[in-house]
Amino acid sequence: MSVYENIKEIAQEHGLSIKEVATKAGIGENSIYRWRTSNLSTGSLQKVADALHVDVNDLTVKDDETPEFRTIQRNAKKLNRSNQKKLLDIMKAAFGDAYGNDTNK
Repeated sequence: MSVYENIKEIAQEHGLSIKEVATKAGIGENSIYRWRTSNLSTGSLQKVADALHVDVNDLTVKDDETPEFRTIQRNAKKLNRSNQKKLLDIMKAAFGDAYGNDTNK
């Protein structure tokens, strides 16, 4: 996924358009659209990450993970350690077979 596609996906999760993200970030809307095909400014990218309340890596990392997995991961990062452990317990209870014998999951 490109940086632009990541921004667009996360913006949609927040119910925002690219224009609204650009306004919140204090940059021009066309700056974000240009990131589809050209290099980007690190400062502007940080502003967009701040506007979306995500880490810059969430915008730049290219991977094969599904949008659903990335959403789960981003939201799990927001939980404190105690709630992360609760989430793991819930996942183990609901999807125990997926965990197999790996106790670190």
